[in-house]
Amino acid sequence: MRYKVKKKDLVSPIGKLCTPVDLKNPSKDYYETKLSPFASYKGDNHKINRPKKTTSKSEVDFLLEKGHVGEVEKMILFAINNLVFATSLQITTYLNKMGINIESKSVARKLTRLKEKSFIKQIEFISENSTSSYKAYYLGYHGIGLLRALDKKTYSQGYVSEIKTAKIKCLLASNQLITQVMKPGVNFRVSKIILNENIRNCIVRPQSILECNDKPYLIEVIRKIDNWKDEFLNKLSRYENVIEHYDKLNISFKEKPTLIIQGESYDHMIEIMNVLKEREEETDIDIIYTYDRILLYNLEQAFFIVEEKQVKRNIFSLLFNKC
Repeated sequence: MRYKVKKKDLVSPIGKLCTPVDLKNPSKDYYETKLSPFASYKGDNHKINRPKKTTSKSEVDFLLEKGHVGEVEKMILFAINNLVFATSLQITTYLNKMGINIESKSVARKLTRLKEKSFIKQIEFISENSTSSYKAYYLGYHGIGLLRALDKKTYSQGYVSEIKTAKIKCLLASNQLITQVMKPGVNFRVSKIILNENIRNCIVRPQSILECNDKPYLIEVIRKIDNWKDEFLNKLSRYENVIEHYDKLNISFKEKPTLIIQGESYDHMIEIMNVLKEREEETDIDIIYTYDRILLYNLEQAFFIVEEKQVKRNIFSLLFNKC
């Protein structure tokens, strides 16, 4: 029997057609041994690096009055608030794409000062064998207060020490995608619940909702934690339900959203594709795949689809079936 590819073109958030992947013979060009810092590691945990001393409200008022917390610092706080959790690189990329020309070293210095004065908090990641070199940031007490004084809605994360490390890494991985595809006409919302209260199991919380020129994408990040395959399939069923009822949700979509599934690495992405292929039920939703590190070093080729194949019957089988 001969096979042919079913033509199913999907457009990625950067406006390019996705690369088809043959699951029986995936390309070796993308394989790599190095994982992203957002991957799941044995013994994963995180801790908050607290400032050496507390900062009073009167001291904050003085800093604001004297201009020590200027417009760039406020934009950094806006960026962190919109991303919920962010690395220094993600904040720098965000600011530059918002038209603020600033170098990463300058952002790092400002982050240190904002952390010391409790405008932001810093997270450090620890695994069984090492401590990660990168840090993540989220709004601190005075950062929340300042943004609320500026009539900006804030997305406080509560007791961050109690949030699962994998959840924070999922948001950071999603923000890697968001900050890389940012441009005019791109809007996003992080960690929002999508639901229809009148339909059972019609509820999901994607890491991000991305809209590129009115085309919606839901970003779901998967980490290789215990039982990740079962959790993925359970959530996929709810995504199918949500996307099927896209015009009756608490969040308005102009058209049917496409699901973007982001793995830790290329081989993990292939593993996710195979999990879906082996699933008993077929899916009617459009799915695009990607993985962490390629979003940084090869964005033009960072989005993939499964190459679907079907049997092409020859003329004799067709005649036989008509008899």
